[in-house]
Amino acid sequence: MGRKDSTVNQTEILGQIRNLMSKTDVDYTDEQLEKLASLVVLLCKWNNALNLTAIREPDKIVVLHILDSAVISPLIRDKNNIADVGTGAGFPGLVLAILNPDKKFTLIDSIAKKLSFVRTAMTSLGLKNVTIINDRCENIVPEERFECILSRAFAPLCKIVEWCENLIAESGVFICMKANLEDNELNDLPKNAQIESIIDLRVPSLDANRKAVILKLH
Repeated sequence: MGRKDSTVNQTEILGQIRNLMSKTDVDYTDEQLEKLASLVVLLCKWNNALNLTAIREPDKIVVLHILDSAVISPLIRDKNNIADVGTGAGFPGLVLAILNPDKKFTLIDSIAKKLSFVRTAMTSLGLKNVTIINDRCENIVPEERFECILSRAFAPLCKIVEWCENLIAESGVFICMKANLEDNELNDLPKNAQIESIIDLRVPSLDANRKAVILKLH
């Protein structure tokens, strides 16, 4: 759909992904790394036409989208039915679906043009474990509530809980990825939200404070 970007070299992208992923605790196969590299190329092409993300350079997409999403994978090892709310162009959901083909992912966003890219990526990469919902979280009545709700740079924690309370299973968890976590954001959580843990996320080649806030409702 977008015009071809001749500066995107998939072999170089694959090498960068392989090098950085080797510095994480994430399990992966060579085939999965190749799919991640293909995702970067696809995003670069579509980004020209649809302005899906402000991050345009392939090497920065690898760090700020692929690796930043991948490092959450160890936290969902015991989850099977997972929603990615406010997925945008499919991060972290597409990356995690590639790395965890045995799990079901539902990618949710209210912006149709971004989900059109997600749909194309699903087809191009042969992802059978992904479904998409084009709607606002608070409007959705799922057939089955989710064991895990992921969010990445989506909204304040209190809003995520408010908007997604109808989506989470009784024993489910929220995993909220945060770049800058302030005390007031934690203090503003509703009384039915309990902080299980706050985990430091280390993203290779990224000098930034990344955390995953794990929440449960009671």
